[in-house]
Amino acid sequence: MTDSDGTLVETSVHAPPERVWSALTVPEEIRQWFGWDYDGLDDEIRFIFVDHATPRPPDRISMSDGSELRLDPDGDVTRLSAVLPAPADDAAAAEQQAIAEGWRTFFAQLRFLLECRPEGQRRTAYLTGTGTGRDLMAVLGTAGSTEEWFHSPRQRIVVDPDGRLLAATAERPLDDPEPGPVSLTVSAYGIDDAGAAHLERVWAARWTPLAAGTESIM
Repeated sequence: MTDSDGTLVETSVHAPPERVWSALTVPEEIRQWFGWDYDGLDDEIRFIFVDHATPRPPDRISMSDGSELRLDPDGDVTRLSAVLPAPADDAAAAEQQAIAEGWRTFFAQLRFLLECRPEGQRRTAYLTGTGTGRDLMAVLGTAGSTEEWFHSPRQRIVVDPDGRLLAATAERPLDDPEPGPVSLTVSAYGIDDAGAAHLERVWAARWTPLAAGTESIM
């Protein structure tokens, strides 16, 4: 979706604007929905949301890449948007498409945090590899009965029976029969180190047979 400013990514969050604002500006809260666990996550959050962002309370955050995050109250919900600048050329347009898909994933994870209010700290299993959208959907199918949380042509995000958020994304459209880069982020809250290690083992076993060039990060 686009508007006069460029590419627009938006979602509606059933939470007041001040709660959404806090989730976008307090590093400890950003960690609960942004990205996935790895050694440099805290530094990345500080780089993007602190050192290279300009908050304009109560409803705008200007980012160093020229994009802007916007909050707009809409009845009982807050409409959250990321407005990306118009790309200068085809290469920039392709890069912006990837950035937009990233925001779609992160907004879905933020909405899950604020609407479902899971207890405890977030832990993740993050897996990457090469496969088709069909392969990716087969991986999600191993989770059993799931509730759909978000979908777009290149991703599907669901909640599994244990209340974990599973975000499956692909560089190509999910209905494209050609393989390409794919990834899965599993977000679990309130588990200890042993539970996190178990989560990693379970999903690595499910993922490995279905995607070539697999990597996992816990």
